[in-house]
Order: sequence, then C-alpha cells, then structure tokens
Amino acid sequence: MAESLVVSFDLLLQDFRLAPEFSLGPELGVLFGPSGSGKTLTLKTLAGLIRPDRGSIRLNGQNLYDSKRRIVLPPQARRIGYVPQHFALFPHRSLAENVGYGLHDVSASERRRQVAGLLGLMKLADLADRRPAELSSGQQQRAALARALARRPNLLLMDEPFAAVEEDLRAHLRAELVRVQHEFGIPVLLVTHSLSEAYSLAERLVVLRRGVVMQQGNRDEVYRRPQSPEVARLMGMNNILTAEITGQADGQLNVGWNGVRLVVSQDGGPAGRARAGGSVLLGVRPEEIEFAGPGHPPGAPNRLTGLIARDIQFGPDHLLEVQVDGGHLEVRVTHPFFVSWGLAVGQARELVLDPARFHLFPNLD
Repeated sequence: MAESLVVSFDLLLQDFRLAPEFSLGPELGVLFGPSGSGKTLTLKTLAGLIRPDRGSIRLNGQNLYDSKRRIVLPPQARRIGYVPQHFALFPHRSLAENVGYGLHDVSASERRRQVAGLLGLMKLADLADRRPAELSSGQQQRAALARALARRPNLLLMDEPFAAVEEDLRAHLRAELVRVQHEFGIPVLLVTHSLSEAYSLAERLVVLRRGVVMQQGNRDEVYRRPQSPEVARLMGMNNILTAEITGQADGQLNVGWNGVRLVVSQDGGPAGRARAGGSVLLGVRPEEIEFAGPGHPPGAPNRLTGLIARDIQFGPDHLLEVQVDGGHLEVRVTHPFFVSWGLAVGQARELVLDPARFHLFPNLD
C-alpha cells in the first residue's frame, strides 16, 4: 500500500521530547499509547497548530513541513480535517451552520447542497436546525466528523473521538467511522489509549510511548508479535517473567523462573535464538494460559499448581491472579468458562502453559 502520510519530526516542549516517526496509507490508523505519551501533541503538530523544531511531514507527496527546506504550510492550507476530543462545535450555531462553517469559497446554494449531503451521510438530516446542546453526544460526534469532512480533506485526524460518547453507542459509531473511511478513501489517524478500541478499529497500529514510536505495522502483527516488553505490556501481555536459560534442544529452551522449570519454543520473538547461560524475558498473554483438564496429558510440560488469589471481572471475562511457586500469573477466562469450571478465589488449580505460546525478549538489564 502506498504511503499517504510520512512523519518524522522532533519537538521539545519544556522537559518533554516528542519525536515520532511513522507512515500511514489510505487506511484507518490508530495512534495508541498511555496518557502523556504525546498522542494529542502529534495530531496538533500534523494539523499545523504546533510547529516542530525540525524534521518533515509529507502528505500525498506534498511537504506540509520541512525544516531543511523551510517549508511551513499554515493549517488552512494543509487540507487536513481535525476532530478534537470534545468536538469544539459552535454552541450558538445550528448543526447545518457548524458543518458548513469552513465552506467559504463556494456559493450559498452549493454550500447548502454539500451540507445536506454530509448530514445525510451522517444520518443527521432531520437535525439540521438544532444547536449542539440539543444533540446527544453521539450526534455531536457525527456532526464534528461531518464538519471535518466538509472541505474534502486529504487526511482526517481524530482525538479520542469516542471518549465523550455513551458506551452503548460506541460500537455503532466505530462501524460508522470505518464506513466513512472506506467511502472517502483517505487516511484516518485516530488517537486512543483504549486497547480494545485500538484493536477493533486499526488497520495500521502505531504505538507511541514517551514521545517515541515503539512499533508500527499491521494491527495483528503488532498485537501478536510485539518487539519489546514495553509494547507487549501495552498490548495486554501482562505476564512478563525473567528467566535463566539452562539448556536447549530440538528447537526448545529449558529455562528456570524463580526455581520453576519451564520449556519454551525457541521461535517466540526477538530473543528466539537466545543461548544457554543467558537471561531472557518470557511474555505470555493471560488468555493463553489454560487450566489443566482432560485434554491435557499428565506428562505435558509446564504444568504448575497455583492458588487463585484474586478475581477481577473484566467486562464479560474474569482476570484471575494465580499464585504459583515462581510468583504470580494473570489468567483470563470467559464468564461461562469460569462458571462451568466452578472457579473461585481460594481454590488450588493446575495451570498449563503451552511452550509455543511464550514470547521471548532479550533481557537488557
């Protein structure tokens, strides 16, 4: 896929340095990371509201900013639609007036035609005369999106677009956004700190932490094969274990984790070719640890007995903290599984860790 947006800039604000490097094609991209990582600053810089210290920003082959060539396009010349977190609709204007606000260079009749088309696209045609205070949060979000699309932008930026929307509307609005992106065929860069939101929306995922892009790529690639423990934790891989390699044979490593012997596949990540005598970090997802049952032979490797110490209901799932000899592990199961297996805090249960499910990282400490 051809790159529409290419970003590489450096911005120093007091003691925070923002230096993202990433690219995006005509697809739905998600800029994901914890609070304070620089996500909103990145959007504002792309939109031209903040000028970086050096670097470049290119969109469809055009330089929007290039410090070496001294190119700095103002926001109005960038053809970028920007939807801030709280939508920023004009409270004293009607919905139709908000959507048509930026259409100064067309006739009144053409403005009305374009506004009517966008309101129809967003299923807001019957609300054209209402003011923002008379709209629900979901309607305000769609109105802000319609206004951002009014000038036919080459790039759409959205900052936490669903944060102020009722929970029961979010899934519907996410589907609407995907539909709009496909219809307009432009790159969309959306900011979120919600992993479930990032995973449900992203075609391309860009992980930002402390002002630096830690990893970028296809959503499943980043989620399934994180390149560092930091990205792994952000992707929900909460079990990161420090282990010593004691031997290797037949494509597997024998390791010791706090006195517990484990067998792991040698092809499980950036430290997959580690050697005996070294130290590695083992990552395993909570949902990929299983409770031992009839389908697990007694002689299978990595069977650990543990005590269920805590149960946190996590949406439709249960996140269990299980104390084992080496420390504790987080295990995630569905509610039907939790009930059918009769799981409860205080129970001793046997866990099974599939050697192929481990992800290996070099231990740089």
